Order: sequence, then structure tokens, then C-alpha cells
Amino acid sequence: MNVVIMVSDGYPFKFTANNSKGEFIALGMKEAGCTVTMIDNMHGTKGVLSIQKGVSPHGIPYIIFPRIGKYTAFLRNIPYLWSTLKALKQKKDKNHLIMGMMDYPLFIIVAFMGIILGYKRSTLFHEWHIGIKHTNYFWKIEAYLKDKTFGYFLNAIFPIGHYLQQKALKFQKPMLLVPVLASFERKIDNHTKKNHFTFCGHATYLIRNQIVLDAFEKVIKTHPSIKLILILVGTETQKGEIKKILHNKNIANSVDIKSKIPQDELYSIYDSSLGLLIPLDPNSLQDKARFSQKIAEYTASHRPIITSNVGEIPYYFKNNESAIIVPFTPEGYAKGMLSLIENINNSEVIGENGYKVGLHYFNYKKVGKQIKKFISNL
Repeated sequence: MNVVIMVSDGYPFKFTANNSKGEFIALGMKEAGCTVTMIDNMHGTKGVLSIQKGVSPHGIPYIIFPRIGKYTAFLRNIPYLWSTLKALKQKKDKNHLIMGMMDYPLFIIVAFMGIILGYKRSTLFHEWHIGIKHTNYFWKIEAYLKDKTFGYFLNAIFPIGHYLQQKALKFQKPMLLVPVLASFERKIDNHTKKNHFTFCGHATYLIRNQIVLDAFEKVIKTHPSIKLILILVGTETQKGEIKKILHNKNIANSVDIKSKIPQDELYSIYDSSLGLLIPLDPNSLQDKARFSQKIAEYTASHRPIITSNVGEIPYYFKNNESAIIVPFTPEGYAKGMLSLIENINNSEVIGENGYKVGLHYFNYKKVGKQIKKFISNL
């Protein structure tokens, strides 16, 4: 089986959740015996002036498109994509194109290219776009059209979770849940002293919703030696705002901010954490529909996650058994952190049980085999 995966953005040179998930799908299907290629989105990659081809450090062939012109690069890349898909097609194999949820007009163009060239087509359905708050009227129209019609151009759909699976039933297409993915074979350092909690996410989240910071402020009143590590994506201005918030709360000396760190350092921080914070808001449609890739990475670290019973959480985790599940309040998250500080043995058990959940459901090797079997029958 020949599989082309078009869900990435500058893979393998950029680190994004989409690139991580696309790579895990590619690795899983390659190890299951498929021929796999990762190709770039039609907007191309910033700084790239011509088509680049190569093999990633993990052994995945990739093709990156140029970005010449901020808003018109996709026009130049349309013929590149056509010739790429045509060249990658294997005459004696089944050919399958896994698409990402790109801009709606481009989504339609790619889908029709696949139809003309004889590819079966599917997409990773990982976002309920209608639920995202946006002030741009045209963006709202595109989100509506995308969510309400994308499935008609496909042979199959891969929803990331149960909420989106229900939304996609209207298309009456074969579906396979493809949740968050990770590798569960990496070496874990269990001897590092655990004296910090970790939050990994976008700086804008902490600026808008300070629940993690408010909870930590309560924790260090009774446990002043505990630290919080924030691994943030965002601009320097946004990170500066975070620092001001920390200063105003008088917790700056107990919080370390990191960004753009190597993967080995990221995993080391996860592995040495008392707990890994993934706050989910029950009033947020996005949190109900999304399934953060970080959750799979968190479980692979053998450390307990602290979260709320929102979205996909109740389908996989049980409170005080495989995760710490708390109310979405500063008091709730503070209580969850304190429970791990004050009962280390229990935290180790919860971390190991969370790892077992991840190994069973989020292991890229297992899911890769499932995807291969699923698309073989289309």
C-alpha cells in the first residue's frame, strides 16, 4: 500500500503538534509495511525557495514546498502538488492520500486532485472549526462550510475523538478513531528528584485563563520548595506578559519559563515532573472537541496528568487511578497538585496506570496497524 500524508507544516524542520502526529502515523504505517511519504501543505514553508526532498531522521521520506510570496505561494504550489502526487502514485499498489484540515478552497483542490489521479482519500478530523471564536466574518463562513461539507469529498474520515465522530456521522462514510499518538519505547530516567509540576502550551492560554498559576500560587503557600515549569509557545511580548503576571502574584522565583527546547530536554522535564498539567474547560466547545497531542506525550513519561473531566478524558482515564481528575477551578487544580506532593507512592501508581492507558490506546505502532487494515478495506 502506498500512502501519502499531507498533514504537516515544514516537516521535519518545524516542531508542531500536526507534524508530530503526522510523523507518528507515518512511522506506524511504515512499520506495518506501507510505503509512506510526508508532503508539505500548499502554502509552503517559510524560508524555503525551491522544492526540497529528503528523508527525516526517523526514516520518513518528505517533500517540502517553497513559500514565494506571503499570500500567493499556494498558487505556485498547485502544479508542484499535482506533479508530486502523480509521481508518488504506484501503479501496482493501492494509493491513499491522508489530508489535513487545510483552508477550505485548498482542501477541495487537493481532494479533486486525488480523485482525478486515483487516490482514495481520508482526512484527520481534529477540530470543530465552528466552535472557534473568530471576529472575521469570512473565516466564520469558511469554518461552517468546512465542518458541514468536508466529508463529501472523501472515502473515509479519521476523527480524533468521540465528539467529532458524532459530528461526522452525517457524511455516512467509514470512520476510524485516530486519537493522540506517542512512542512508548523511549528510556525513562526514574532516578531524577521530582520537585516540579509542568505545563506545556501556548502563552495566550495563561494570559486569558490563569487557572494553573492561581492553583500553583495556593500550592507554594504550604510547599514553598515546589517549582512550576512553563514550556511556552508564543511571542516574546506574550512571554513578557506572563512574567508580569508571575511578578504580580509574587511567584516568579518559583516558576521557570522555557521555550523552543530540544526534544530530549522536553522529555526529561516531563519525566521528572510531580505531575503534568492539562487544564480543560467544561464550558469550552474547543476543549470538548479537541484532544491535545500533549496527553499522549504526557502518558509516555510515566507521570500522572492533572486534568478535568472534559472531552475525551472520561473515555480513557479514571480519577485517582490513571489520572488526577479535578474540577476546573484553581482550588481543584491546587488540590490535585497537593495530592501528588503529599502521597508520592500513589502518584507513582497513577503515573504507571496512565502509561498503561497510553500504551493501549495511543501507541503509534498499534494505531498504524489499525489504519493500514482500515484503509485496505476501502
